[in-house]
Parts: sequence; C-alpha cells; structure tokens
Amino acid sequence: MNAKLFTRIMVVALGPTMLLTTGCIATRKYVRNTTTPLESRISKVDQKVDQKTSQNAADIRALDDKTEAGISEARASADKANQAAGQANQHALEARQVADQGVSEANKAQEMVNNIDNYQPSQRATILFGLNRFTLTQNDKQRLDQLAQSVASLKHYVIQIQGYTDKTGSKEYNLQLSKQRADAVIRYLTTDGKIPLVRIYSMGYGESDPAASNSTRKGREQNRRVDLTVMVPQMPESAQQATPGTQTSADMNH
Repeated sequence: MNAKLFTRIMVVALGPTMLLTTGCIATRKYVRNTTTPLESRISKVDQKVDQKTSQNAADIRALDDKTEAGISEARASADKANQAAGQANQHALEARQVADQGVSEANKAQEMVNNIDNYQPSQRATILFGLNRFTLTQNDKQRLDQLAQSVASLKHYVIQIQGYTDKTGSKEYNLQLSKQRADAVIRYLTTDGKIPLVRIYSMGYGESDPAASNSTRKGREQNRRVDLTVMVPQMPESAQQATPGTQTSADMNH
C-alpha cells in the first residue's frame, strides 16, 4: 500500500473520533457557559428567599409579641373590669342594706304615727310641795329616780308633767308657781335621771283641776302638786319591754 492511500484511510478512520472529541469539548464549554449564569441567578434568588424568609420570621415574631402584649393588656383590662364590677356589687349591696334599714326605720316611725292617738297611761306619780315652795325634797328625788329607772328600757314613751297649786294667792301667781314646780321636776329628770328632754311634755295649770277640796288644809296640801304620767303607745309586747322591777301606777303613788 502506498503512503497516500494509507494517509487517506487514517483520515477517514480518525475523522469521526476527532469530530466527537471536538464536539464534547464544545458541549462542555457550552454547558459551562450556560449553567454559570444560571447558578448565579439561582444563588441570588436563594439569597432573596433567605432574606424574605428571615423578614417573614421577624414579622411573625413581632406579630406574636404584639399579640401576646394585646392578650396581656386584655387580661389586665378584664381583671380591672371584674374588680370594678365586684366593687360595684359590694356598693350596691351596702346601698341595699342601708335602704332596707331606712325602710325598716320608716315603717317603725309610721307605726308610731299610726299609734300616736293610742298612747295610754303606763305609770303615774305625784310630787307634793310645801306652801309657796317649788324645791324637791330628798324623798321626792328618790321617787323620781324610781320613775327614771322604770322607763330606761322602753323604746317609745313620753312623760306628761302637769304642775298645780291650791287657791291661796292670785291666779297669776299660782300659774307661775305651778310652772316653776313642773320645771323643777323636769330639771331633775333630765339631769339626774338622764331622760331626753324631747320625751317630756309639761304645762303649769295653776289652781285649776284641784285633786281635793281647797276648803280644808289636807285638801290644799294635795293640790300643791306635780302629776307625772308615763304614756306608751299600744304596741306588741316585744316593742315595749320594761326592766325587771318596773313599778306600777299604784307602786309609784304609794
């Protein structure tokens, strides 16, 4: 075989191989040139995704913090509202109790008013005075002490005090003297007996309404007097309780 023919055969045989090798090199270069920018873009996208993910996570944490703070504030407001409601209920209860007490007192007062015309004598006592005198003796004070003790436990009562004289002297003088005698009794009952003045009603009647005849010395002695009457309304026994040892009218006049 001559040299030229051999050379042609080798070229024909190695041609496809050389073309294949050259194609592979070109393909790798193409792939490299193509993928490098793509990887760069993917990397940038990944960075943006990471940044966005980080931002979203931060936003979620911030939202959680705000939500927790809102829940805490709402709970605190609810607690304050509950406390305020509890206090309001307590005030309402206290107001109701005061109102109920007021209604009870009003009912008692109304009961007093309803029975004001039904006051009846409970005890009586009489203090006698000397001629032209309006001072109390020790015996008089003891009798007034007994009366003050007997009304100490009564809830509702009034004391009616009436001063009198005999017919000796002028009517004007006797009227003034009868008032002085009644005042002497009132002064002792309110100071020593501790009876409220508001519970006492008094009047001086002078020589009117004599207890006995003024024509005798004994009768005139009985007319120089102050009559005391304890008046109580008609009420249930539970509303009017006297202390043990309370004296009756007969005892006070004995």
